[in-house]
Amino acid sequence: MKKKFQNIFSLLIVGLLMFTACTDDWEEMNEDPNSPTTVPGTNLLGNGIRYFGEYYYDAWFNMNNVSTYAGHLGKIQYVDEARYEERESVINTAWNDLYRVAIDMENAKKFARQEGNPNLEAAALTFQSLVFQIGTDSWRDMPFTDAIGGLNGVTNPEYDEQETIYPALMDSLAKANSLFAEGSQREIGAGDVLFAGDLLKWQKFANSIRLRMANRVAAVYPEAATIRNEILTQTGTYPIMESNADNAFLYWPGSSPYKEPWYEDQETRDDHAVATFLIDYLVNNSDPRLSVIAKPNKNDVYNGVVPGVAPDNVGDINLYSRIGELYRETVDGYIPFMRYAEVKFIEAEANADQNAFEEAIVASCVENGIDATAAESYASGFVVTDPEDLFKQKWVALFKQGHEAWAETRRSGFPEMPAAPSSPYTGHTDPPFVFPYPTDESNLNSANLAPYAADIVDKFWGKQMWWDTRTDEQ
Repeated sequence: MKKKFQNIFSLLIVGLLMFTACTDDWEEMNEDPNSPTTVPGTNLLGNGIRYFGEYYYDAWFNMNNVSTYAGHLGKIQYVDEARYEERESVINTAWNDLYRVAIDMENAKKFARQEGNPNLEAAALTFQSLVFQIGTDSWRDMPFTDAIGGLNGVTNPEYDEQETIYPALMDSLAKANSLFAEGSQREIGAGDVLFAGDLLKWQKFANSIRLRMANRVAAVYPEAATIRNEILTQTGTYPIMESNADNAFLYWPGSSPYKEPWYEDQETRDDHAVATFLIDYLVNNSDPRLSVIAKPNKNDVYNGVVPGVAPDNVGDINLYSRIGELYRETVDGYIPFMRYAEVKFIEAEANADQNAFEEAIVASCVENGIDATAAESYASGFVVTDPEDLFKQKWVALFKQGHEAWAETRRSGFPEMPAAPSSPYTGHTDPPFVFPYPTDESNLNSANLAPYAADIVDKFWGKQMWWDTRTDEQ
């Protein structure tokens, strides 16, 4: 699979080069060969998936920031981000990268329609919806309706509230499902670096993301509860992930320049340890995933770091548990965009279904290499009707998906975590509600940003997510 993935990237590069080859027409000598005006839509899809995986699941955004807000990781060196002292360049880059991929997906959709390829259009629409879902769950209100307006000359896009964005994205994913259901035999092409041409897995991915979104807003948007029920009960119409074989994982070839991002970071850095919240939960429950997610420290015990601890209080960094080999030291490892286990946790939550809950825990354990029998024994010790059991188990299963784990901690309130102890922003009792708006947006689109920025307190707090119904949080 990994060798095939490397070949796919080679095909994408070759495809792009074919479109930049010179011709015998002298007039075309004035065209920039490195900026083609049209490329196969499948190339844009593949490059966009790769780019989003590389820059949204890397050390800068995933490990340093959202995974520390979620209580999965902490920093033991250069701790600024974990204590909310963000670099403006990182914030600007994250914002720009999101819209870059969204625009790539928009062009992929356009070219797919020109090529008469509904499956490619549906795949691009699916991934674009995932990108915007992660975007709005990070910034809440943001340009959406006008988000790709630059393609039509819009240089100052207006903002939409999350209350508008979520329903629109769920509609887009329903459209993707319909396009896949048309039964076209057109192949997505070499850009399908997720499922290698398996259209049913793409359709399951689209419906599973829609299920995630419907579940997240079900408490504040009654129509979403109906959507969630339809997806869970009408799997013939809305197929969803059925096993770990359906996981939406982006595997890396394992050779330069395509190394798994967390592995690539550890080649030169040693800034992260597993957070104490996660270590303590795994240890206290004798969780079989402990030795996969984390490593024992120099004293052969598991010990986590408090995210955002003051630099002077870190002490001996060898006393902290580093990230496990599967997630940190596998050059051809994977980025998890969505897991089958998450689908089962949603089913368990929606129906208070104990069997689905245990199946979710088992799926997560097996994904981490745990024997199924041992996983079943472990899962039987938790009760779906106990919110702490339900949401903490889901939180563990979302390891390496910092964006999703952060969203779930804000939505559920589990696990309860304080703000970073050395945060320069005093008076806040909880980790961030939002990711900061970029200074580029303040400088270039200030009039549209202003009313939304006014709702923010100390860059990270203030207005909560639409789906964040917690009270007395600050």
